[in-house]
Amino acid sequence: MTGDPQRIKQVRLATVATLSNVMALIVYIIAIRTHIGQRLDAVAFDRRSAVTQVTTRRTDRLLGTVSIASLFGFGGLLVLIAFARRRVALAVAAGVAMSGAVVTTEVLKKLVLTRPDLGVFGGESFNTYPSGHATIGMTLSLGAVMVAPPSLRRLALAIAAFTSTAFGTAVLSSGWHRPSDTIGAYFVTLAWFAGVSALVVSREHALDEERATSPDPAPSPALLGLAAAAVLAILLFVLWKSVSATGLRTVVYAAPYVLACIGIDLAGIAVVGTYYILQRTRARGGRPTST
Repeated sequence: MTGDPQRIKQVRLATVATLSNVMALIVYIIAIRTHIGQRLDAVAFDRRSAVTQVTTRRTDRLLGTVSIASLFGFGGLLVLIAFARRRVALAVAAGVAMSGAVVTTEVLKKLVLTRPDLGVFGGESFNTYPSGHATIGMTLSLGAVMVAPPSLRRLALAIAAFTSTAFGTAVLSSGWHRPSDTIGAYFVTLAWFAGVSALVVSREHALDEERATSPDPAPSPALLGLAAAAVLAILLFVLWKSVSATGLRTVVYAAPYVLACIGIDLAGIAVVGTYYILQRTRARGGRPTST
């Protein structure tokens, strides 16, 4: 694809924002509005009972640290980083994207995306789609990628991947949400960040020469390996804690839960990775861009 690099990046961001909204709706329709979707969610949710009480208490404490206050605290720090880079538009965009994603999640969950009673039991009977806690975790993750300078964006990527997957699996392990709640939250958050970033690119189109920077350095194998090891450690930890006195029979019993955790982690990594790639997009033959 050739042409103005800023325009190309803007179109890609807008496309991802649109597709993310569509995916959030598709997940809702399949997982919440159909019997088989509710059933799959419920099985994964119920099988989390194989996880030990100690693990559940730990994830409860992790989730207990997530609140509107913590969002303002950590989110405010990210905005300050953007201001420190003398990127006023970026600072405003980060604040809008973070608050917009959280508010949208709460409105959708409480007022718009209702949960019909299809005779499936597993989790709360009221609507929990999408997850507010998973949204906050992904919001802070994408916020870090958004405001990080190019030289630190790879580190932000690793931290973001770890943070988003940790909160995504925690809400399931603690029984606060079903798997689809987390996946939906991921898509809602990506839609906001991609959409707002597209507006930032448009706003700064006239400043292309001033804002243009060298592209990010090639990904560090060591750093990527560390990120992959961290995600793998989470999965192994979940599997290990799923094995109790009944041995391998517990693993079979907990298989839907473990698979759900893997699916949540892969979705979280895909969302963070997609946004990272969009942030460092460079058109062939054009100058690199940096939001």
